[in-house]
Amino acid sequence: MIRKLSSCIFLLLFFLAVGGSKSYAQISLERAIETMLERNLQIRQAQFGVRLTEQTLYQSKSELYPNLSFGASNSYNYGLTFDQTSGQLIRGNDWTSNAGAQLSSSVAVFQGFQKINQIKANKIQLSIDITEVDKVKNDLVLSVVTNYLEAITNGELFEAAQQQAELSKEQLRQDSIQFAVGNKTVADLAQAENQVATDELNIMTSENAYQLSMLNLKQLMEMSPDTVFTLIKPNIADVMAEYAVTSFDDVFSQALITQPGIEQAGYNKQLALRNIDIAKGAYFPTINVSAGYGTNYSSQALNPLTQAKWAFFDQFNENKSFRGTISLEVPIFNNNRTKVAVSKAKINYLQAENDAAITRRNLEKTIAQAILDLRSANKQYFASQIAFNTSKVAYETIKERYDVGMANSIEMFTAQTNMNKAEFDMIRRKYEMVFRGKVIDYYIGKPITF
Repeated sequence: MIRKLSSCIFLLLFFLAVGGSKSYAQISLERAIETMLERNLQIRQAQFGVRLTEQTLYQSKSELYPNLSFGASNSYNYGLTFDQTSGQLIRGNDWTSNAGAQLSSSVAVFQGFQKINQIKANKIQLSIDITEVDKVKNDLVLSVVTNYLEAITNGELFEAAQQQAELSKEQLRQDSIQFAVGNKTVADLAQAENQVATDELNIMTSENAYQLSMLNLKQLMEMSPDTVFTLIKPNIADVMAEYAVTSFDDVFSQALITQPGIEQAGYNKQLALRNIDIAKGAYFPTINVSAGYGTNYSSQALNPLTQAKWAFFDQFNENKSFRGTISLEVPIFNNNRTKVAVSKAKINYLQAENDAAITRRNLEKTIAQAILDLRSANKQYFASQIAFNTSKVAYETIKERYDVGMANSIEMFTAQTNMNKAEFDMIRRKYEMVFRGKVIDYYIGKPITF
């Protein structure tokens, strides 16, 4: 009975511990990118910028319509006053009440096409902000790929370090037995213990690196640090075959179409060109039309026929008025403000044109470097495979000699250290090659998957 109760308590504590963190069986690179795109706060911040620009565009379109306003007033005066509604001077100790209401509207009929050009400029700005969202997404996708492959690399390094530590512990056990029977020296035993300590340190270092890279990946995906999941490793053979033939011209021509930075540079040129038209609009005359309707009431007003005080609603009907105004304003000289504004707008266009050329040149340079890095990573991976295989053969050969007393402990553990380093280097080079290939996918706009 006590054993059953203890088992129940253990299971309860286990489920509570597991329930405290959300668990996923596996997360592929594609799923990691999708999760980041859905949750990341930087993307959401950029999307808010798009929404603000949409409102600015809506406001600029609304500026084409006439405005409309209504106003009403009511005032009281005691004693001497001039009543404008009745047109008389009021004396005495009486209260005078005045009321009025107005409805007015105005519109700019012509303003040098500035409002039209402003609408076009705001549309271009909206396109710029949309491409900014795409840029943020692209940069974050590359960050996810970097951290995902970094986590896989560090995970394999951790596994390799554990295997190496097990090998060293087994060697220490054998040397301890040989030492007990007098076949090994104190120096041999100390060397074996030192190797175990070194491998244990490698385990801690690689485990910390793995945990940090997983934490960075979770933060990009806006996940809790307690979330538990495993990563899916790529098929190295497929990756190598996929990028066997990669030319600069093909990648660069595709990148010019897909990279949002290039598209944004083109929009910036269009916006700068439109701003020139807006600045030139100040050279043109401005035509405004306005209209208004109003009426008034006075407590002192008299009916001109009966000389009796007019009723409230009768006055509002008789005292109504309508006005219409057309105004023309021709700019002659405004201290060269318009001239300077146009000159600045032209310089901004030249600057945007130069920025577009710089963006294109930087992309060309980056892609050339990316292709070079990919080819170099392939060669380094092949070289690291050979280095590991040869160092493994060397270790096994020296170990056989060491076991029969034909090699000393320094030779033995030097060979083991060389093999361990070669294995670590091979793991790093393998995933460096994968990463460089995915960078090419990033620039050509290809979905990044394994």
